Amino acid sequence: MRIVIVEDEPKTKEGLINIINKFTDYEICGIASDGFEGINLVKELKPDLIISDIQMPGMDGLTMLRTLEKEGIAFYALILTGYSSFDYVRTALHLGVIDYILKPVDIENFISVLRDTEAKILKEKSEKISSGQLIWSLMTCESEEKERLIRQLSNQLQANDRMEITLFLIKPDSLDQETVGEMIHCIKDKMNSLCIMNFHVVHLSFEYGILLLIIDTEKNKFLKKLFSVHVLSNLNNIGSCHCSYTSIMGLIGLENAMAELKSLLSYAFVYGSDVILDKHMVEKLEFNSISYPMDLENRIRKEIINGNYEKALSISNKFKSLIIESNGKPELIREYTARFSSSIYNVAKEYNDQSEQQLIFHYVINNIIESKTKTDLILNYEKIINTILTGTDEEMDIDNLTVLKVINFIRDNYRKDITLSEAANLVGVTPEYLSKLFNQKINVNFVVFLRNFRISIAKRMILSGKYRIQEVAEQVGFKDPKYFNKVFKSVCGISPSEYKKVI
Repeated sequence: MRIVIVEDEPKTKEGLINIINKFTDYEICGIASDGFEGINLVKELKPDLIISDIQMPGMDGLTMLRTLEKEGIAFYALILTGYSSFDYVRTALHLGVIDYILKPVDIENFISVLRDTEAKILKEKSEKISSGQLIWSLMTCESEEKERLIRQLSNQLQANDRMEITLFLIKPDSLDQETVGEMIHCIKDKMNSLCIMNFHVVHLSFEYGILLLIIDTEKNKFLKKLFSVHVLSNLNNIGSCHCSYTSIMGLIGLENAMAELKSLLSYAFVYGSDVILDKHMVEKLEFNSISYPMDLENRIRKEIINGNYEKALSISNKFKSLIIESNGKPELIREYTARFSSSIYNVAKEYNDQSEQQLIFHYVINNIIESKTKTDLILNYEKIINTILTGTDEEMDIDNLTVLKVINFIRDNYRKDITLSEAANLVGVTPEYLSKLFNQKINVNFVVFLRNFRISIAKRMILSGKYRIQEVAEQVGFKDPKYFNKVFKSVCGISPSEYKKVI
């Protein structure tokens, strides 16, 4: 707990400092001699607690607290008084003062009041801040803040370091808020129907997903199986998702557990989306060594240049068998597949008119890089191969110039205030038809595609570190920074400033 002391009497001031330093682990972050200095310190240091004398020269303690209150600055305070009259105390309590201490200060009583005050502050703060916000703060805060946040979270969740806590991390593939909301409702409903007590469901962000914490689970050894049978199967009916699992004793290890859960999700590439991933499963995995097949790349490039697409298709199938269907490390399989696909596209572009495919090609390459399962990777790889080598992939439908023209229009004008009607007029169709066409061809409507395109550009700008959030908002077509923050959070699950910290 960080404390600012506002006291004009040197002996009292020195006594308070000595007691706090000798008998507690609290930090005295600032010392003032009157209310004017106190106000400046509180604004600058934002302490957890103010300890202030009532009567001081210049500006007294009560006037200082009134001024802070009028300026909208939240505070917790203890007052020191040499007067037993409750007139001062009553006034102070109306100003949000937690307790009072009579001079001369009794050491034992003072320490007891400090401990009780800390408990009250933590309780009140935990009631104001959701467990999700506390967990997110714990994952993004400076190291010196972690102990305080763990205490606060433990108090809110009624957990101690002797309790086993079971954790499930569910990562939906969809960025749609409605899908996530439906999954959260499903988890809560199923947990209640299974009579599981003391559980908490938190949507952290789209980077992490949905966290389920179940407190005090030492006696329940079948939670993973129960969750797999009764919850995960229902979640996959709502939308594709992946799930990982671990357990910890108390909340001290929560931050490391979250990193473990997120890392485990990458192994859905091996196990698929119907299983709950845990550390023991991953430790059993053994991967074969694979290297990039440069010979296959050279051969397929040669066949494409010669126009022999049948042989090129045969070589692409060999790559699929050798690399994608291998037991290599997932990150290498994705990397080599993206590289091989890009090579095919680049050589095809040199000898054929592939300009109209470019945007959709990059869209699919990105899907290859981010493929959560091997099935997803194969699907996206075959889209590219079939489009370039056979021209028969209906799902990509590169001949549909309507969608391609609108995507190009968005790419060139996303900074402007463009509308569905404006885009529809450009290609000579009705707005309703264009929205339907987008849904058919790329699985999202025009408005969602435009929103996601803008946010994608915004994320790259934020990570560059060259722009302020307001500048990013303006350059991706948002005139109102507050609305930009709202849209960014709806897509990414976190605010732009939080995104910069966590990535």
